[in-house]
Amino acid sequence: MDTDDLDSEIASIRAEIRTLQHRRRILTSSLLSSRPLQRLAKSQPPTLPSQQQWTDISPLIQSTSTHAQTNHHRIAFSTTTFPFTDPSPTSEFPNLLGIRIDICARDGTYTKPYYILLRRTAHKTQDGKREVRVHKHTVPAVVDMRKLERVFLPSSSMNTSQDGEDAMDEEQEQEQLKPWKHKARKQDLKSFVREVRKQLVVWHLRCDAVRYLREKLGVVTRGVNDDDGIYEDDERPWERDILGPNASTTAATGGSGAGEETRIAKNELGIVSLAPTALEAVYVRVEWEDGRVGRFKISNTGVVERAVVLGDRGRDKQTEGVITGGDGRVETLLERLGKRRGNSKEVGSASPASDV
Repeated sequence: MDTDDLDSEIASIRAEIRTLQHRRRILTSSLLSSRPLQRLAKSQPPTLPSQQQWTDISPLIQSTSTHAQTNHHRIAFSTTTFPFTDPSPTSEFPNLLGIRIDICARDGTYTKPYYILLRRTAHKTQDGKREVRVHKHTVPAVVDMRKLERVFLPSSSMNTSQDGEDAMDEEQEQEQLKPWKHKARKQDLKSFVREVRKQLVVWHLRCDAVRYLREKLGVVTRGVNDDDGIYEDDERPWERDILGPNASTTAATGGSGAGEETRIAKNELGIVSLAPTALEAVYVRVEWEDGRVGRFKISNTGVVERAVVLGDRGRDKQTEGVITGGDGRVETLLERLGKRRGNSKEVGSASPASDV
């Protein structure tokens, strides 16, 4: 056996060991979190010296039970809070309040959690309570956190720059110049968190709707650097997939991930491209084989609000009516276009009777 074969066999054995270890952890967690074992743990009397084995396993059961309870809370309430200590040694206010937001995707899985860290400011309100400000967060740029912070977490202090914030906007300058025209507002942390979560859910629903349409049409995927691959109908252009699993995280956080390139597979509707115009996925661009180009807007409730389709002869108002017609749901858009295409074929195949 040469060195390459030996290295390959060692690598396969190590991979199998990792798989078995992962399966053992899953089975252990499932066993410890099972209801019979939890009931048995609660019914046990105080530990005796002779019950050494049960004493050893009891901490595992308790930690597993706590972990399962935390997961149940996150699934049921989707927004949870936790205390957090700022690791920076120069922080004036090391005690932070963390907020975790969990969003459920279309396939039933949960996306990567979003975190918001809040800190207390040195300024106190008339009630003697300290105000809170956003310290750090992992919310993508599609949600305007600064705007929501101004609306729901306004600062009663006239000098907002003392907390290390950026320059004031025009609205804040007007409040300082004419404070008698602006009534002091109280901070509403619950409404702030509720609005942040609402906008995140709406964004995920729009992205899921666009992905659903693309999956129904069929998507061909390749890596950005995969230039040597041979694909069917290679003359059709590739597009960067800004909503893909490898690109969404980096794009949402402002990074520059590798991502993937995709294109729509050949389909009966003649659609060659369907993709959002930006990461917000509010506007979606559609292109057909005959050269028509359209754009439609998705509302926060998943309804197609407006649509514009342009061709060689100007606007195609019939297709626009089909896109916005029916129940208006974006999920049924392809069905409406398919019915319209079928009706057009039936009309085109019908020939007038000859007067002989």
